[in-house]
Amino acid sequence: MRSQEVARRYAHALYQLAAEQDAVDATREELCAVIEEATETREIGRYLAHPLVSRERKREFVSRVFPSLSERMRNLFALLIRNRREAYLDLIYEEFLDARAEAEGLIPVSVTTAQALSDEQRDRLTVNLEASLNQRVHLTEHIDEELLGGARIETDGRVIDGSLRARLEGLRARLET
Repeated sequence: MRSQEVARRYAHALYQLAAEQDAVDATREELCAVIEEATETREIGRYLAHPLVSRERKREFVSRVFPSLSERMRNLFALLIRNRREAYLDLIYEEFLDARAEAEGLIPVSVTTAQALSDEQRDRLTVNLEASLNQRVHLTEHIDEELLGGARIETDGRVIDGSLRARLEGLRARLET
């Protein structure tokens, strides 16, 4: 079982290092790209998490699959492999985003839509959220094709569900009563 606290320690250390090197955006982008690649190609995640693959082979594998990793990311992978924490990468990314938001005074906002937001939609949503929350926001996007349309927005324990699926479920509930 993975521990959120363990992921938080790695993420905070990575954020501090990235901030010292003025590379927070680059680190976030690189970490996101690695996770996307590992998610799209499931064999990568399975290989890295497999307990019978030696640590040395995992380090070689990472070097071959991700040849352009920064030294920061190579060191992170080496540390994760050495401590058998390879499966924590996605949790570390989420905690990294939280550490950044906290350090930069941003409110993390998660928006789930049926399809990717356009740049114009993302900018408009960000501006509207910042105006209503009176604080800068860090928008994290998720896609859930089952929503059909609309959006589901979550921040600070609050949920605004403006998805078409939620509206249809509400309509169905009213018709059944």
